[in-house]
Amino acid sequence: MYKSIHSFALRAAAPAKEPGTSPDDIIAHAREEVERAKAERDPSWGVQMLRLCNLLYARYESNLEHKPDSAGASKIAEDLDLEHALDDWRRIATAGLRTVPSPPSVRFRAALKWADVSCREGRYKSAVEAYKVAMSLAPRVSLARRRDAINEEFDMVEAAPGEENELLLNTFSLASDAAAAAIERGQPETAIEFLEQARTLLWRDALGLPCDLDNLELKNPNLARHVTDVLRELEQGHDAFSPNSPIANLNMRAPWMRVSEPKVKNDSSPDDKWNSVVGTVRASESGFHDFLRPWTFDSMRVEGAPVPVGPVVILNASHLRCDAIILVSTNEPLIVPLTRTSRSELERVAARLIKGVKELEESALTGFQFDKVVLEPVLKDLWETVVQPVLSKLDEVALGGGRSVGWVTNGVFTWLPLHAAAIVGDGRSNRAESSEDGTATPKSYSTKYSFYYATTLQSLLHPVVIDNRTESRVLVVSDQPSRRASLLGGNVTSIQALKSQLAPSPSSTPEPQSEPGRRNVHIESLEGPAARPDSILKALQPTPIYFETGEDNASSNGVDVIHFSCPTLCDALRPASSAWRVADGSYVKISDVFDTWFYPSNPHSVKPETTLPDLVFSNAASYRIDGPAMAGSGDVRLPQELMTPEAALQFAGVRGVVGQMWSTKNEDATVVAKHVYQAAVNSGTGEDRRIHSHPITGKILRVGRASFGASSPDASTPVGEEGVPVWETKGVEDALAALRAAHVPLFRTVPFVRYGP
Repeated sequence: MYKSIHSFALRAAAPAKEPGTSPDDIIAHAREEVERAKAERDPSWGVQMLRLCNLLYARYESNLEHKPDSAGASKIAEDLDLEHALDDWRRIATAGLRTVPSPPSVRFRAALKWADVSCREGRYKSAVEAYKVAMSLAPRVSLARRRDAINEEFDMVEAAPGEENELLLNTFSLASDAAAAAIERGQPETAIEFLEQARTLLWRDALGLPCDLDNLELKNPNLARHVTDVLRELEQGHDAFSPNSPIANLNMRAPWMRVSEPKVKNDSSPDDKWNSVVGTVRASESGFHDFLRPWTFDSMRVEGAPVPVGPVVILNASHLRCDAIILVSTNEPLIVPLTRTSRSELERVAARLIKGVKELEESALTGFQFDKVVLEPVLKDLWETVVQPVLSKLDEVALGGGRSVGWVTNGVFTWLPLHAAAIVGDGRSNRAESSEDGTATPKSYSTKYSFYYATTLQSLLHPVVIDNRTESRVLVVSDQPSRRASLLGGNVTSIQALKSQLAPSPSSTPEPQSEPGRRNVHIESLEGPAARPDSILKALQPTPIYFETGEDNASSNGVDVIHFSCPTLCDALRPASSAWRVADGSYVKISDVFDTWFYPSNPHSVKPETTLPDLVFSNAASYRIDGPAMAGSGDVRLPQELMTPEAALQFAGVRGVVGQMWSTKNEDATVVAKHVYQAAVNSGTGEDRRIHSHPITGKILRVGRASFGASSPDASTPVGEEGVPVWETKGVEDALAALRAAHVPLFRTVPFVRYGP
C-alpha cells in the first residue's frame, strides 16, 4: 500500500458532533484546548488549532445554509467565523506562532484547508498564496510518509484499510484546483508549476519511484540519515537542534557539521532549520545541487536546458474552470478557456466511454453498436468542447505545416481518447485532400497534426544521450510462442512483424563486424514457457556501459526496446500493481520492473543514473482495467486520474511508449508494430535537417542532427546517426492511417496510443 501526502491532508475533517452539545459549546471547548496547548508549548497545538478552524468554518457554512439572508450582528458573527478560520489556517501553515512550531504535515493540511476555503469564497489571491505554501511543504511531507516519520498522535481521522489508495486517486483535484486558482489570477506559469510539482509527487509516490533522498542514500548514507533525523524531529514537533536531538551531539554528527557547537536561535522557524540541512546537502554533495528543489517554469529558459520540440498542450479540469495551456514559441504560455465543458460533464463523458468498453468486452455491444452509440458521440463531444478550440488557437499562433502536438493530460482527461477526436469531429477528415479540378481543400486536423500523450511536462525534458555502442538490444516478451500464435490465428503476429523489420543477425552465429557508425540489433526472445517473471526481470537488469571519452562516466542500460505481447492488467486504484500476465498465469508487475531498474540488489554495482529503454511497445488482445466501480444507478464511478502501466513507464523516463486504452485485435497490433519498427530503421538512414526552436523563447537551438556521442538540447526527438535506429513512436500515426484507409472500424483503431514523441 503506498502512502499519499494528499490523502493524508484530507484526513482533517471536523470531529463529529457529540449528542447533547451545541456547536458553540464544542467550539468553546476547542478554544480551551488550543490555549492549553499554547501555554504548555505542546506540539499538538497545530492539530488543536486546525480542529478549531474546521469547527468555525463548519458553523459559518451551517449559518449560511439555514440563514441565507441574515444581516446585522448575525451577519458580522458569521463573517468573523470565516475570517478567524482563514487567518488561523494561515498562521498554522506559515508557522506564524514560532514559539510552538507545528509539524510540517499539520501545516500542510492547514495550507490546503486555507486554499480550499479561499477558492470556495472566490478569494483567488489568498488561494494562490496558500497553494504556494502547500507546495513548499509537500516534498518534506512526502518524505515523512515514505520514512514513516509522521506522528500518529496527530492523526485526526483513522483511515480504513485500503482507504488511502482510493483517497490518493480521488485527490488529484488539489493540483487541478491550485492551477485553476492561478489561472484566475492571470498567472499561467504558476499554474503549470502547481500542476508539475503536485502531480510529480503523486505519481512518484503512487508508483514507488525513488526520490532525491533515496538517491542520496546510495551516495552518502550518513548524510541521508541525518536529513531523515531532522525530518523526524520536525514531524514529532520538537526542536531539530535541541539538546535532545541526535544532530546536536557532535560525536553523532557528520563531518561536514563538525565545525562548531550548534547555535540555537530562539527566533528561528522550522523552515530555517530544514532549509539549513537541505542547503548543506546541495552545497556539499556533487550532483545534488537541486536536492529537493521544486521544478520551476524558468528552468526551461536556461541556456542549453532540454525542451520539447513542437507545441505542448497542458489540459486542466477543475470544479472552478477548465482550461488548456499551450506552450509554443512565445514568451509566455497561452490560456485557452474551455468554456463549453466542465469537469462534471467530462466525468460523465468518461464514464459513458468506460461503461461502453466494458459492455463491448462482455459482448453486450457489438463493435458497430459501440462505435455508433458510444465512441462516435464521445469523440464528437471531445472535438467540439476541447480539441477544436485548442487546434484553432494553434493555427493562429503556430506557423508551419504538419507537426506533432503533445497532450499533457491530468485528472479526468487521462480517461479520454483526445488523440482521435479530430477523426470524427472534423468534417474535413472524411473528404478527399484535393477536388477533381485539382484545387486543394483545407487539410483536415487529423492529417495536419499528429498527437502523443505525456504524463507531465517534466517527463518530456529528459536529455538525449547518444552513445557509441555497436549493438542495440531488443527484448521480446510473450505469453505465447509467436510461431504457434501465428498458426492458430492465421495471422502474422506483432512479434514476427518486429523481427521482419529489424532483421537481426542470427544469435547462433558470430555477428559480423559492424561498419563504422552502424549498429547491429540483437533480439532476445522470452516467449511461451520461457517468459517467466524471474527471466524477464533478469533480462531487464542494468549493465554498465562506457563512452569513448575515457572519463569515469559509466551509465547503465539493460535494453533499448521492450516488446510486450501478453494480456495486460491496469489497476486504476493501485497503479504499482498493474501488470503483464506471462507464462503459467504469473504476472510481472510494474513495481517489479521499477525495482529492477531503480533499486538494484547490489546498488554499488551500477550507478543510480539508470538509462532506461528508449521504446516500450505493449499490445494485448486482453486489456483489463480494474478500479471503476458501478454505482447502484448503473453509472460508473471513476478514480479522478488514470495511471496506466504504459503511462507509468513514460513518467519513469522511458522516452516513447506504445500502448492501448482497451483490448485490440492481433492483426491490428501487427500493422502498428510493423510501422513503428520500420520507422525506427528508416530513421537511421538519413540526416536530420529540421530547424529546432525553443518552444518558450522561439530561439533557434540548432539545425540538423547533434554531434555523435553528445547530449542533444532537443529532449523529445532523438536524432539518429546513419545506420543507428531511432526508437520512437511516430510510426503509430502511419499505421493508424493505413488501418483507416482499409476501413477498419473505429473501435479497433482508437485504442492505440503513444506516450512520448
